[in-house]
Amino acid sequence: QATMSVSISVFLYEGFAYNIIFLGRILPAVGKQALIVPFAILFNLVWGMALWSYARAHLADPGYVPDQWRDFVRNIGDSLPIAPARPEWQPGKATYCKKCDIPRPERAHHCLLCEVCVLRMDHHCPWINNCVGFRNHKFFLLLGIYACLASFIALATSLPELVHCAGALTRIEDGLVFETGTGANFKAYEGFISSGENILEQSMTLEEAKERCGELPTCKGFTFQGKPKDGRKVHMYFKDKWDIWGTNWTSYRRSMPEASTGLEVTDILVFMIFGILALFIAVLLTPMLATHVPLATQNLTTIEDNYENMPNPFDQGSTAANLAQVFGAYGLDWPLPVYAWKPLSDGVSFARSDERLGPDGLPERPEGEEAEMLWRSRYRVRTQVAIVQEEPVDNGPLTSLARWWHGP
Repeated sequence: QATMSVSISVFLYEGFAYNIIFLGRILPAVGKQALIVPFAILFNLVWGMALWSYARAHLADPGYVPDQWRDFVRNIGDSLPIAPARPEWQPGKATYCKKCDIPRPERAHHCLLCEVCVLRMDHHCPWINNCVGFRNHKFFLLLGIYACLASFIALATSLPELVHCAGALTRIEDGLVFETGTGANFKAYEGFISSGENILEQSMTLEEAKERCGELPTCKGFTFQGKPKDGRKVHMYFKDKWDIWGTNWTSYRRSMPEASTGLEVTDILVFMIFGILALFIAVLLTPMLATHVPLATQNLTTIEDNYENMPNPFDQGSTAANLAQVFGAYGLDWPLPVYAWKPLSDGVSFARSDERLGPDGLPERPEGEEAEMLWRSRYRVRTQVAIVQEEPVDNGPLTSLARWWHGP
């Protein structure tokens, strides 16, 4: 529960910081209002899909052994061959779970945390507080993909402002609230600023002075002796008031765009934490996806990846065909966190590489045949032979006498 609470909090914080702080305050302050709408659409589309996938992965039944299978086992009785569970490939074999006290289908495993057997179990994920199995494996993969993509989008779109704010944080003086300099405009005047206090004196280039003045909340402009020379440092005086007097000096007056808003230190701190979390999520999810996606393209789970007794009997021969075993038949539902519109397995019987498949993706069988008939074939259910008691043959008078003697 604690791990899940952390993951949800991070998700919500990322959305709040990006939409309220970055789009609502940072971009207007730096004069990039034109980017707000496209950035908002791009990020929120992917972020929303990640949240949707998270909810489905957490809430969905991961693939508990269905009642139909339990009824099937109960009706078949001793005719169902049961194999001991081993850490190896066991296609077409029902294995016995000692904890659940019931035979389970191929590829099913017992989760010690959930205390149930799960169809085609992959692993138990503490981040979603649920098992990952046959029915929510798709949601888990989509969650990883969308969450990682949202983090990269957040970092890519906000990187210039993150770098600028990181530098600005190191130059905060006396706890002052500051505004980012890239949104400030400067107009040159001849003369020096005669009134007001010198809030800062420092030698720097003209461009550095503009940026520095933009970061000081009370700076009205800066002044220096002589004419500006590109790339050369001169001694700058930063003022908190504005008036012009004299000659042989140059002054620059600061003005902000109308839509610009001041940024407080708390805005920048929230924004910087957002950047750190986005980077953390990207670093965490990238290797996870590098592990789970290749396994899905081979129709493998993390448990089955350790099996070495035979080649993967469920490999369909291509990346697309193997992914279809997880996502269902290829269609518009693949990128959506919804149950497959055309599933290619029932979770109890899985198509093998040496079988011909029917239109439903399951092993080919006579039209109209029920799934349980396929299970009988797949799990090699023994046919019960009825024993018929034959009437004794009358072989003569001695036989008749014996029958009379012993009674009916």
